[in-house]
Amino acid sequence: MKELHNEIIIDITRTLGLDTVSFPDDVDFSTSYTRASGYALSRLVMSSHSGTHIDAPLHFFEGRESLDEVPVERFFLDADVIEIESQAAVTVSELDGYPVEPGQAVLFKTRNSDLPRERFHENFVYIESDAARWLVDKKVSLVGIDYISVERYDDMDFPVHKTLLGAGALILEDIDLRSAPPGRYRLTCLPIKTVRADGAPCRAVLRRML
Repeated sequence: MKELHNEIIIDITRTLGLDTVSFPDDVDFSTSYTRASGYALSRLVMSSHSGTHIDAPLHFFEGRESLDEVPVERFFLDADVIEIESQAAVTVSELDGYPVEPGQAVLFKTRNSDLPRERFHENFVYIESDAARWLVDKKVSLVGIDYISVERYDDMDFPVHKTLLGAGALILEDIDLRSAPPGRYRLTCLPIKTVRADGAPCRAVLRRML
């Protein structure tokens, strides 16, 4: 967290290669370095869903928008960080009555933020399918969570991804909200721009006026 020009700026991006956790069977992030002719070059190997990343509708729906087709203004949003008390899931009972506005982002801060990062944990806090429907009904533009999936680990029907992405909402996964108190922010989350990307790592930053 830094203060700059009367703003609090919080980098909520996980560092690839430092605290990267990969979903089982996905590509692990790796890097190698070479130095020749007076300069350094790095080779990066990763998934389109490595580290802090955004899912596009194409991730689950063939023929839908890829990230390079999403208007760039969709990556600059008003955002609420909502702290979730449940140790299991984001539920409608915790969200009901929260004043969510159409077009904004909602970022869930859970116990996931404090999970050790040396390995993947199956029992992370996920978003329940009816909570995903609640968010769609509120017409949110982006939903974020502080682990590498919004989905319950063993749910192979992927109801949350399909509900959110099917409605055109973007998904921001594996954000680091340890330094972000609950409240209203301005979110910037710019993904790497590659053609027909189902997802891509991004740099995600929160800003709030002092």
